[in-house]
Amino acid sequence: MNLITPSESIIGMQGPKYEVEIERGRIRQFAKSIYCLHPAYHEDRRAVVPPTFLIMSGYHYGYILARAPKDSAFGQIDEDFRTCADGGEEFVFHGPPPRAGDVLNASTVMHDFKEREGRRGGRLRIYVTKTSFTAPDGRPVADWYEWNVKTSHSPVQIVDPERIANRPFFMKGDPRDQFEAVKPQGWDDLEPGQGPGTVTMPPLTVTDIVAYQYASGEDGPTHHDDRSAQACGYPCIYSMGMLHGGAMATYAVNWLGPGNVRRFKCKFIEMQFPGDVIDYRGWVVKKYEDGGQRMVDIELDFTRERAVLGQGWATFVVP
Repeated sequence: MNLITPSESIIGMQGPKYEVEIERGRIRQFAKSIYCLHPAYHEDRRAVVPPTFLIMSGYHYGYILARAPKDSAFGQIDEDFRTCADGGEEFVFHGPPPRAGDVLNASTVMHDFKEREGRRGGRLRIYVTKTSFTAPDGRPVADWYEWNVKTSHSPVQIVDPERIANRPFFMKGDPRDQFEAVKPQGWDDLEPGQGPGTVTMPPLTVTDIVAYQYASGEDGPTHHDDRSAQACGYPCIYSMGMLHGGAMATYAVNWLGPGNVRRFKCKFIEMQFPGDVIDYRGWVVKKYEDGGQRMVDIELDFTRERAVLGQGWATFVVP
């Protein structure tokens, strides 16, 4: 097989179509893995999906850049996508998010490709895929964009060896309900620059990371096997950015309602490791009317010792 050299010529490359069944049990497992206990996910028989839930579709049901078969379109690109970094994700809903029992048709296309210098030096190749989800009648339901970043040098991350040796562990019954402190707000309560305040999670554990791996299908060994992580140039296992992107989404839906999200985007700046104590917060950017609906745009971030690790942006309908 002749491999394809990465260039703008791969834009438009199409993967196979596949079917995604939205299952209630998967919704509950996924919501729990991102610290969300909202009844809309755990009690409703027609549970709505969390904002970042559709990331599991490529892993569990179909086709994703990092797992593309060698004889498929993406598999012909001359790149080792297994070691790509997650630059960010975006989920756009063309109405209320899908619910348990829905069956969607999905297909993935190479949406964009670019090369540039990284902020820490070295050349970056950035692959942007777009997965479109439609109802059986062809109606657009959602789009998922994924930024995969390939660096030209080994990762530069430093973690105190003593911290690795003494990293915290999870015991059954340890609470992960801190986001319950974020309470719903209505239209009159929303003010630009204001939000529900900061939520601080307990130190991140390997169990937190593995629980998200189970739920999302992201089974990369560098997230649970120290030797695998060290072989790739990392000091130890590290967290998936989307665990914390999902936690930002939990903050947002507890505040503004699970069925009201219309867009959720996140990007990642620094890595997260077991033992990290991470703060989450969000605030209103703008409230407005569009097409007869009241809307609000919010911004979020998550930090470690005041250093920003990642950011998020979302749009919600306010009934």
